[in-house]
Amino acid sequence: MSRWQLRAVLLYSHDSRRRDIFFDLNAVNIVTGPSGSGKSAICEIIDYCLGSDKCHVPGVVRDASSWVSILLANDSTQVFIARRIPPADQQSSEETYIAFDGLTGTTNVSTMLRRLEQLLGIGNVVTEVFGAPLQPKKITARSVTPFLMQDDDVIINKTVLLRGAQDERRRTIVDTFPYFLGTVDEGAVSKEQELRRLNAQYATEERRISAIESQRDTTALALRGIAAEAQQVGLFEASIQDASIETLRGGLQKVAEYVPTTHNDSEGDRLTSLTSTERRLWSERVRLMGELDELREAHREATAFVTTTERQQRRLQVVDLFSTADGPNEICPVCSNPIMQYTETLGNVRAAYRELQGQLRSAERERPQIDQYIANLQDRIGDVSRQMSIVRAQLVAVRRESTAVQERLDVAERRMRVAGRVSYFLEVSEQAEQVPSRDQLAILQGRITELQEELNNSNKMERLQDAQQQVALAANDILDKLPFAALYPQRAVFLNTRELTAGIITAQRRIPMRDIGSDENYLSLHVAVALGLQRYFRLHERPVPGFVVFDQLSRPFYPPDRMPGVITTRSDAERGELRKYFDVLFSEVETQEDLQIIVLEHAYFADDERFVKAVGSRYLETEKLIPADWPGVPKEG
Repeated sequence: MSRWQLRAVLLYSHDSRRRDIFFDLNAVNIVTGPSGSGKSAICEIIDYCLGSDKCHVPGVVRDASSWVSILLANDSTQVFIARRIPPADQQSSEETYIAFDGLTGTTNVSTMLRRLEQLLGIGNVVTEVFGAPLQPKKITARSVTPFLMQDDDVIINKTVLLRGAQDERRRTIVDTFPYFLGTVDEGAVSKEQELRRLNAQYATEERRISAIESQRDTTALALRGIAAEAQQVGLFEASIQDASIETLRGGLQKVAEYVPTTHNDSEGDRLTSLTSTERRLWSERVRLMGELDELREAHREATAFVTTTERQQRRLQVVDLFSTADGPNEICPVCSNPIMQYTETLGNVRAAYRELQGQLRSAERERPQIDQYIANLQDRIGDVSRQMSIVRAQLVAVRRESTAVQERLDVAERRMRVAGRVSYFLEVSEQAEQVPSRDQLAILQGRITELQEELNNSNKMERLQDAQQQVALAANDILDKLPFAALYPQRAVFLNTRELTAGIITAQRRIPMRDIGSDENYLSLHVAVALGLQRYFRLHERPVPGFVVFDQLSRPFYPPDRMPGVITTRSDAERGELRKYFDVLFSEVETQEDLQIIVLEHAYFADDERFVKAVGSRYLETEKLIPADWPGVPKEG
C-alpha cells in the first residue's frame, strides 16, 4: 500500500466559490510566486486541517475563506478533510467535515483525527516518556505534522529542527518520536498491558505459594500438636519432633480411622441390682425401725400404766377398803361398823376397783408379749442390717470395678474425640499435603523477563539510538549532495530526538547545528534530516504520510528584502548552489518512488525543464492563492 500524499489544497469563499491547488503524487511539486501571493498559507492550511487547536492561516486568506480543506490520497483511497475558518474573535473552529470511501459527514476535530488515524494506520499507542514523571498521552494523527512541513520559521532556523519544536508542542514531539521511528509500537501497549497482567498473576501465584508454604509450616506445628494429643491417649506411638509432615499425616490418618472396642456392661447391671437391693433393705430397715419405735412407745406406756395402777392398788390395800368380801355385813373402813345397807356409790367404787384390777392383769399379760415382739423386731432389724452390710460391701467392690470401667470408657471417649478432631483437621488441611509447585512461577518469570527486556528503558533507548543512527546515515548521504561548508569535509550527521537537535561529528568534536554557522548550512541540514526521516519512514513502513513541504529553499540565496518579485536570474554560483537542492529533491523522489515533495518558492528556473514541469499551473504571479474578486468577511446584519 502506497503512502498517503497531498492531492490538493482547496479554499472556499464566502460566496460559495472555490480555489483549488492540485499536486501530483510521487513527484516534486513547486508552487512559485512573489511575496504576498499566499504560498506560505499552504503550510498553515495543512496544519489547521490536521487538527491544530489554533488557526494560523494568514489574515488575507483567512478573511476571504469560509472553509479550507485538504485532499489526501494513496493508490486506492482519497480522504477529504475540510474545516471551517473561525470568526476573528475565536482561535479555531470544531466544525470539521470528513469524507472517504463513501462516508461523509460533519463532525468535530477529535472524531476526524480518530478516523484519520485508522486510515494512516496509527493504532492504540501512547507517548514514550522513558520513565520520566510525565503522564503518557495518546498519539494521534495530529502528531505527524512536524515531519510534513519545513516552513519559513524552521527551514533555516539554527536551533529548531522541526515544526512545533519551538513552542508547547516540543514535549509531545520528543515523546512521539520513538513511536514514529518504530522503537515502540502498538504492540508495546499490549505488551505493557500483558506485563502488568503477568506481574499481577505472578504476585498472585507467589502469594498462593507463600500461603501454602506458610500453611505447611502452620500445619507442621498443628500436626505435631494434635499428634501429641493423640499420643497422650495412646493412639500415636511414632516420634513427633523429628517426623516429617508426610509421616505425621500418615500416622494421624490411622488415628482418624480409630474404632473403639466393645465392653461388657454386666458390671453396670450388677451395680444397678445391688443398688436396688440396698435401697429395698434400707426401706425395710426404716420400716422395722419405725415399728420398733412404736412398740417401744407402747411398752413404755404399758409399763407406765402398770406402775400407776399398782400404785393405786397399793394405796387402796393400805386402807383395806376392800379387804372383805362383798355383802351386807361389810365393815366400813372409816368407822369400823358393819355396813348395813349397799349404796350406789359403794357399788361404783367397787366396780372401779374391779376394773382397775382387770386392767392391771391385762397389762401384766400383754407386756411380756410386747417385749417378745420387740426382741423379734430387733432380730429382724439386725438381720436386715447384716444384709445391708453385705450389699454395701458388694456395692463397694462393684463400684471399684465400675471406676476402672469408667476410666476405660473415659479413655475411649477421649480417643474418639481426638480421632474426630484428627479427621476434621486432615480434611480441612488437605491443601498442605501437596508440595507447592514453582513451575508456573518459572514460566511467568520467563515471559516477564522477556517483556521487561523488550520494554526496558535502556533497551528502548538503545533501539531509539539505532534508529537515530539510521536516519543520520540517510541524512549524511543526502547532505553529501547538498551545499555545505567546505570546512567540514570529513563529517557525519548526528540526530538526537530526545533533544530535537542535529549536527555533525568531525574528527575533532561534535558540532551542534547552531554552532555550524551559515544559513546555507542550516538549510542543508534541515533538508537532509527531513528527507532522511522520510527514507526511514518508508523503509520501516511507519504511519507517516509520504510528503514533505519545504517553504522557500532559496531563502539563504535570495533574502526577502532583495526580492521585489519572482527572481529568474542570479549569479551563476548561487544559482548553481540552489539547483543542487532541486537536483537532490528530484533524485530523492525518483529513488523513493512513493515520496511527494512540495516546494513553496520565490525562485523560478525557466531554463530547467524539470523545474518548469514541476511548477505546472501552480504559478501564483498572476492569480494569487486568493483571487482578487473574493469578498472579505461578511458584515453582520
